Amino acid sequence: MPDDGEAPHAARWRPAEVFHRFLDDMDEFRQTPEGHRLRASRHADEADLQAWLADQPGVVVHDHGGYAPEQWRGEVDGHSFCFRERDTEWDIEIDLRPSGSVRVVDGTHDDGTTRYRQHETIAGDVIASGTTSAEGYGDSLRERAVFIVAAIREHLRRARVAEVARMVAERSAELNHRLS
Repeated sequence: MPDDGEAPHAARWRPAEVFHRFLDDMDEFRQTPEGHRLRASRHADEADLQAWLADQPGVVVHDHGGYAPEQWRGEVDGHSFCFRERDTEWDIEIDLRPSGSVRVVDGTHDDGTTRYRQHETIAGDVIASGTTSAEGYGDSLRERAVFIVAAIREHLRRARVAEVARMVAERSAELNHRLS
């Protein structure tokens, strides 16, 4: 763990024992009444989300979680999506597709040199962005899922309306051309 307090620069690390004490403290906290309440609250929040999802045709959440960033992946009405929130700002992408690859560190070789591998990147069309102060953003998992699904469905509705308007305008122009 970085030792920011006493190191002249941030590259200095605390001994492993400090990290192990931290993990022991976390385990100890989990056994306290407050730790049990927190775990029960998380389980109840997850159960509420799953109950809501069971009543949502066309909505599948493949995974969700994290704190920095919070991420959700799934599908809404046949469109894949990814939601990411970090530092109070969020984006929703839909229609995810491979967008290339990047080289990432994958450990070391026996001779001590760095080993790399290619990691496929996936991106979609950003359809909405905002902050956690947006109306309806919510605090619970269920509220967040409702918010994400509503944003995606509103985008899809607007896209369908725009497509119909484009088709009507093209047809109208074609008919006007024939009449003139």
